[in-house]
Amino acid sequence: MLFGITPFDIIIVLLIILLILLVPMILRSRILSGVTRNTLELEDMVQKSEDMLVDVCNKRGNPPGDPKMAVQNFMEFFVMPPVDMDPYGVVRKLDKIMEMSEERFQYMASQVAPEADDEWKSNIIMSLKSTLGINMVAKQVRHNLELAKKTGNLQILLMLQMSLPLIMRIVKAQFQGSKAFSEGKPIGDGLGPLVAGMIMAQYSEGKLKEQGEMVITAAEIQSRKVTVMRAKGPGARVGKVGKTVASIIESEGIKRIITVDAAAKLEGEKTGSVAEGIGVVIGGSGADKWIIEEEMLKQDLQVDAVIVKMSPEEAISPLKKELIDAGQKALLVVENAVLRSTEGSKILLVGVGNSCGLPNLIQDLSLIEVKKEDVDGEKGKK
Repeated sequence: MLFGITPFDIIIVLLIILLILLVPMILRSRILSGVTRNTLELEDMVQKSEDMLVDVCNKRGNPPGDPKMAVQNFMEFFVMPPVDMDPYGVVRKLDKIMEMSEERFQYMASQVAPEADDEWKSNIIMSLKSTLGINMVAKQVRHNLELAKKTGNLQILLMLQMSLPLIMRIVKAQFQGSKAFSEGKPIGDGLGPLVAGMIMAQYSEGKLKEQGEMVITAAEIQSRKVTVMRAKGPGARVGKVGKTVASIIESEGIKRIITVDAAAKLEGEKTGSVAEGIGVVIGGSGADKWIIEEEMLKQDLQVDAVIVKMSPEEAISPLKKELIDAGQKALLVVENAVLRSTEGSKILLVGVGNSCGLPNLIQDLSLIEVKKEDVDGEKGKK
């Protein structure tokens, strides 16, 4: 015993010092292992999504050569947003840039699937966009992982580890959506076109007019004149909603707009619940919403909204049975919203969303393909 310190005390002090030195190393190693595993999973999803895209190009487009290299090269494609230091005119610039990007996607689809029909080219374009999205996320995660390794920065690793559960949820759903596009199956974001398609089948004579990627028809609901529009199906399209709405307002003398769309629910809210509100519900870059809101001010229009709530993951993944049922509820809500207008009113009903797997006229919901596990789950409960 020296200065009242026993060998046991010395061992305890040494163990504490050892733990202080080792715990950060052990913690960093475990975090690094988990983040690396998730990064590899993301990159594997990118590869599988590319393979699905190549497969559908070969099956539907009969390309002259192997489209794999062209698809891989396109994964580096990017769109630069306009400068927003001076916000005046930024929406018009963004709209022009988005138009040019759409042209590039269409050109790419014609290269990798030259003999595909218009519907399958639309599906291929949406598959390209979905795969690009997954690839961008995987590259960003890989960048942060390599940066943390290079600098030894534990904070970057911790932030990445905390963010990854949510990132993985969204990307896994996006991967399922990419699979749905490559197979021509509907996704959750198709609720708007689904409701519009049911109204077209029920209240119009089935005469559809095409305007770009949108289909339009005139319907009558208890003496109210309703113009119904949605993205053309069954290919995967969202269409130029804003410009089409603006042209219809001018040509038809519209006084009221009702938009129907899928919307993100809060955690704890029930999937498929329907809500009404005021305003324009359109996702995307914001250009379409801005165009409609400008018309709202110029023409002094009343603008109403009907939403079907679902999680972001449900919106970008294959359509579920409970969302089909929600579409029927939304149809009743839309009908009641139309009847709040006086007789003879001119109303524009817009079904906003992705039309993949949804025919233009929807008469029988049982013919709409839904996520298989949901059907199996229903049978199991019975």
